Order: sequence, then C-alpha cells, then structure tokens
Amino acid sequence: MRHLFSRFLLSAAAVCGLLMAAAPAQAQVGEKTLGIAGGYASYNNGGYADIYFQYTLANHVRIAPEIGYIFRNEGKSGFEFSADVQFPFRLARSFNVYPLVGFTLNNWEYSGDGHATRAGADFGAGFDIYLMSNFKLSLQGKYSLMNDTSGGFFNFGFGYVF
Repeated sequence: MRHLFSRFLLSAAAVCGLLMAAAPAQAQVGEKTLGIAGGYASYNNGGYADIYFQYTLANHVRIAPEIGYIFRNEGKSGFEFSADVQFPFRLARSFNVYPLVGFTLNNWEYSGDGHATRAGADFGAGFDIYLMSNFKLSLQGKYSLMNDTSGGFFNFGFGYVF
C-alpha cells in the first residue's frame, strides 16, 4: 500500500509539472477567478464548503470575498462570509504564495441553544498553482479571530480564471 501511495504522489507531481509548464507565470492585473473550495473548520471540528471570487487589483493585491456553509458537527453549524485582501507573490513559474488579512462574519447555530452571530478579523496564507491559463488549484489556511467563536479554516479549492 505504501508503494502504491508513493507512485500516486510521484505521478501526480509529474502531471502537475507538465501542466504548469504551459500555464501563465502569475496573476495579471484585472484577472478574475470564480471557484469552489472545501475543507476543515476547527471551531466545530467539521467540514465546510464555500464559493469564492478573486479580483486582482494590482500586481500584488487582490480582493477575495467568499461565502460558505459549515456542516453540523458537535451540535454546531453555520454560515460564513469573508472579505479578504490577498497579497500574491510569484515563487516559481505558475506558483504564487500569498498572505491574507480581512473581515469575517459568522452565524453559528447551536442544537437547542439558538444562534450566535460574530464579526471578526481573518489572517492567514495560501498558495495557487496555475494548471492551465484558465484553471488553478489553491490551498489556504486562515484563522478567524472573533469573540467566543474563533477558529481556523483550512481548504483546498479549484478556480476558473477569466
């Protein structure tokens, strides 16, 4: 099993490398991305899914609003809205890394105990891999600092670049 997993990782790395060779070098001013992402929310130790949009305002500045649903776990579920600013920098051809800061609003529902709506700040980082000129993968982690409901959000996403 370990040998099979190693082959899979090697094959995936080779395919990504070949696709990246034909991809653009970095995000361009005016570039827009619409995508979906899913991952882990630490406040309720559950999964979440979201839809995001990114717009590159300048060479190293893009806005990135997102809206998502946090699936019920440990008696908690919720909706999240974030408006983040990302600062992408090219590390290699077709590979960008970015720190982020922003504003977040979460609405949590507790089984039998009502709701809690909290506003706060996001901070974190992520990276993009352009597989083709109009398709990219992203991996992002951020911490949402809020009164009583702070937690991390870690996701993997696919975006259409236009």
